[in-house]
Amino acid sequence: MTRTFTLDLHVHTNYSVDGHDTVERIIAVARARGLDGLAICDHNTIAGVQAARDYVTAHDLDFLIIPGEEVSTAQGHLLVLGLEEVIARGMSVRETIRAVRHCEHEHAQSVLIIAPHPYHPFRNSIGNICIHPEIAAIEVFNSRYFTGIGNWWAQRTAKRTAKIAVAGSDAHSADCVGLATVAVDADVEAARMPDHRAIMQSLKGGRVHVQARERTPFRLYLSQLCKKKQRVG
Repeated sequence: MTRTFTLDLHVHTNYSVDGHDTVERIIAVARARGLDGLAICDHNTIAGVQAARDYVTAHDLDFLIIPGEEVSTAQGHLLVLGLEEVIARGMSVRETIRAVRHCEHEHAQSVLIIAPHPYHPFRNSIGNICIHPEIAAIEVFNSRYFTGIGNWWAQRTAKRTAKIAVAGSDAHSADCVGLATVAVDADVEAARMPDHRAIMQSLKGGRVHVQARERTPFRLYLSQLCKKKQRVG
């Protein structure tokens, strides 16, 4: 049967240098807001993914955790969904993609490479590199914005280049989880939550559309910036 899953594809935990909340808190908020799952995309680590999986398993939750990582390339950030290995930071976009493909082949994993917030200024964005043929999807709505023009350009570029359009809250605290979501249609055999690989196949096949489109409240954005400065400064 076909089932539609509501997901936030870009969420940070406190395993990110600028993330503020635990996986327990993030999952609790996501479930309260009616989400079926999350892609945990911490910066240059997958430790949050494993912590989230352990929590879901320990509490027998019907909740999907998609492995992800926001990789810091030399030219800006890339989101990698579906990969179970950490990709080294600091390489060029091309080198990063080659490393992702090597791991994908080596471990028989299903991976989607996404350009997050490609046109948002001051966000380590890759800009027009997002049209690279190995980048299958563009984040056309990211909740962390001031004017919205970056999202407009991303949506325009995805449409022009026939890239898969996705969205994510880019939540750095639990309060922001679910502000931007997608609906993914996946073929499942039972009512129980499927393995994340079924969702990955649907995402790669373009069986997805953007759903919620809410902006991060300015007070939360400002609060997160202050907390980040305190943690890294």
